Amino acid sequence: MSVIDRSRFDWKSLQSVGEKLGFYGSVAALCLVSFFPIVWIFLTSIKPASQIVQFPVQYLPTEVTLANYQTAINEAPFFRYLVNSAIVAGGTAIVAVLLGALAGYALSRLEFDYKVPVLLIILFSAMLPFFSRLIPLFQLARQTGLLNDYLGLILPYSAFQLPFAVWIFQAYFKELPDSLEEAGLMDGLSRIGVLFRIILPVSAPAMATAAIIVFIYAWNEFLFALTFMTQDSMRTITVGIALYQGEYTFPWATISAAVFLSIVPLILFMVLFQRKIVEGLTASVGKS
Repeated sequence: MSVIDRSRFDWKSLQSVGEKLGFYGSVAALCLVSFFPIVWIFLTSIKPASQIVQFPVQYLPTEVTLANYQTAINEAPFFRYLVNSAIVAGGTAIVAVLLGALAGYALSRLEFDYKVPVLLIILFSAMLPFFSRLIPLFQLARQTGLLNDYLGLILPYSAFQLPFAVWIFQAYFKELPDSLEEAGLMDGLSRIGVLFRIILPVSAPAMATAAIIVFIYAWNEFLFALTFMTQDSMRTITVGIALYQGEYTFPWATISAAVFLSIVPLILFMVLFQRKIVEGLTASVGKS
């Protein structure tokens, strides 16, 4: 009898060890696939140009150089591109979070007809392909003088990301206790006052999640930035890096250095606020 019990115990232990190995192996494989492009770009950026095109491929540099970073910064207004991207992405995050909070609060707290169809329309608008809106928005921006203007990108980016922000805030506000709002109304606050003085201060995870994901989208967007910003001084970082290539040359090392420099702020941003992002996503998904 004791032999049978021990065999069952061993089998369960082996099953548990196998599950753990499978879990950690999957996590390690996912991390490897996710971070390999960044590591490869960094290794390329510190190689001499002659080693990049060498065959067979040398994965690790035999000679480390920072000249590619110097070239990337000196041959183009690199920091101007970074400032433009920061202004566009920051402005987009502010507009999308503000409007998303207002719309999410109305959809979660107020009772009105056709609320569900409105939510479905908002969700459907997020599924439309971006390129289908490019030409109409370009003509609108040209007629209103918003080409080569920060608002020419901030407004469409905010519109594209607004459905995402609305759904995050709507799901988060819906699960907040009514007593918070009732206490504010009894103290004489208006609905807007309750939202800005009570609801939003306790919704930091949802705000951080929406703001950071919208910021990253606006930072990485290329198609609209290429079309709407034709002056070199107004280009964003994604478009500026794409224009490093010459008519007959493609400086891989310089482009890799510029790409790595451009993603460093995003990496630092994610590391600093990764806890807020996880809290906001898990709270919104779990409560919805």
